[in-house]
Amino acid sequence: MKARKPGAWRWALMAPRLGLLLTLLTGCSTGRLHIDRALLRHADAVSREANSPEAYRLSCPDLLWIEVEGKVGLKGRREIGPDGRIDLGNLGRLRVEGLTVAETARRLAELTGVRDDWVRVHVVEYNSRHLYLVGQVVGPQRILPYQGPERVLDVLQRAGGITAGAAPDEVYVVRTHFSEQQPPEVFPVELKAILLHNDSSTNIYIEPDDQIYVGETRPCVLEKWVPPWFRPIFESLWGMRRPGAAKDTK
Repeated sequence: MKARKPGAWRWALMAPRLGLLLTLLTGCSTGRLHIDRALLRHADAVSREANSPEAYRLSCPDLLWIEVEGKVGLKGRREIGPDGRIDLGNLGRLRVEGLTVAETARRLAELTGVRDDWVRVHVVEYNSRHLYLVGQVVGPQRILPYQGPERVLDVLQRAGGITAGAAPDEVYVVRTHFSEQQPPEVFPVELKAILLHNDSSTNIYIEPDDQIYVGETRPCVLEKWVPPWFRPIFESLWGMRRPGAAKDTK
């Protein structure tokens, strides 16, 4: 009986585990590729459509841009104060809390005695309410400004998308109900159904203070247990790249 080389024993012990690892990777990579492509198509569609702020309700301390043709001094940025009003100089302070930008423009037109189309109002900074992103979202976990009615997928696109390690079947919206002093609600979001089958039943509208959680795929979790010498094979199979790794320029 031939004696095995020292390295052969190591390979014999690792081979079954690596086989299982490769099986898990192969089963997930194809579906993930379809998700990525669908997400990119959705991003293109969103980028072609202008955000619709008509339904957004203004609040302190949102920052507005106002402009009234023919009225000196009524052009520039105005922050909504704690009293829900903006400063209009000699015209006093106009209450805009709870109004939309269109309603605010009409109020300005009435106050200044000009036609509605001579008044322009838009939000420069959405500072009053926020959304919270947790988990496998591109970039650091972050707080996003609430900009009015948006669906989950639109918010994820606005944030920059999801990471290569994101799990499409582990996405949830948590509605805390802090202000109402009620138990939180959890809404599952089926990214695969939304992106691949045009089923938007779980692509719900986001409300202020909602938390969007994106979980981690099994291969991404397994990567933490991959030995260093096997990482290049692992990353090439799953399409991952270690932070700081040099890109192939050939």
